[in-house]
Amino acid sequence: MPKSTYILFLSITIIVFTSCTGKQTSAHPTSEQPTIVKPTTQTEADTLTIAVVGDIMMGNTFPHNRLPAEDGKYIFEDAKDILTSADITCGNLEGTIATSGKPRKNLNSKMAFMFMMPPRYTQHLVDAGFDYVGLANNHIYDFFEEAMIQTEENLEKAGIGYSGAKDPKGINHHKELYTKEFTLPTGNKIKVGFCAFGHEDYSLRTRDTASVRRIIADSLQKQLNCQIVIVCFHGGREGAGARHLPYGSENFYGDERGFLRDFAHFAIDCGADIVYGHGPHVVRAVELYNNRFIAYSLGNFCTIGMGTSGLTGNAPLITIRTDINGNFIDGKIHSFLQQPMKGPKKDPSNSAAKEIASLTQTDIKDSKLIISQEGTITIK
Repeated sequence: MPKSTYILFLSITIIVFTSCTGKQTSAHPTSEQPTIVKPTTQTEADTLTIAVVGDIMMGNTFPHNRLPAEDGKYIFEDAKDILTSADITCGNLEGTIATSGKPRKNLNSKMAFMFMMPPRYTQHLVDAGFDYVGLANNHIYDFFEEAMIQTEENLEKAGIGYSGAKDPKGINHHKELYTKEFTLPTGNKIKVGFCAFGHEDYSLRTRDTASVRRIIADSLQKQLNCQIVIVCFHGGREGAGARHLPYGSENFYGDERGFLRDFAHFAIDCGADIVYGHGPHVVRAVELYNNRFIAYSLGNFCTIGMGTSGLTGNAPLITIRTDINGNFIDGKIHSFLQQPMKGPKKDPSNSAAKEIASLTQTDIKDSKLIISQEGTITIK
């Protein structure tokens, strides 16, 4: 790249990621605390446990049925105790929950992966304790608006929160955010906000900083008075070669999917308390930024018939404990391995935890976290 072009590109990157406090945020943000004032009506004894996972695709009916045994009844069984015992449980719904829709991709292409889960499988998410799933990913529009709308309707009926999808034609309205009041272990109530961002024109975009700021800082924080904000994002290159978290841009088959460090930091500067990502189908590093927790990729969690071998088989479930203002206290990486057509199963070797610990050591300069071989996460 010519020097003049590089300088112009760097200048654009620095200008785009302007922090919510009005200061400019470069590719290497400072550690300055965000100036977000959160309501503090609870006692200091109150803490919150949040469980986060990556991609969920519970089976596929397109172009033919490829469904798990017992109709998926036990796909979350090994992780159910952890998922249901958390105060809040979140993931990424990698595909549609629908019965119809025109295929968007070329069926003759080897890259034409399209996912349509049976509507009855929504109950599996309910039984596993999921409160929220992000829809801002590259499979929510596999069958255009018809299946996207059905997905939202099925989640709505089940009482599961969602957000992040977008009609690229601007005709239909889709939820940009979700809020829910939760009861803490002490009996006190806390209002939590959720939002999701991706990299396609049919989702809210990580690079649309004006929308990121508006949704997190203006809507969830100021207007809706959420005390905790959880942000979900989909991005990054895919496959075993995408383990390491780069600085700057990432590109996958001509699709811009990058600037994820900048996005995660920017979201926290705007008021996010937990930021969790997925998209590469492998795990990536975790980070503590301004005492808020970031998971850059949780990889696959339950992708029936897909991504069950090698590094893509790692299926971590991370529980994060925060105080009522979102400050990280500690966490745990629970390691699971996907088994073909069976979902995540407990992994006594702690492969996912060890992989995340190693990547955090190499990819996060001056990391503030200690990750044990068993997956316990503490602050240095």
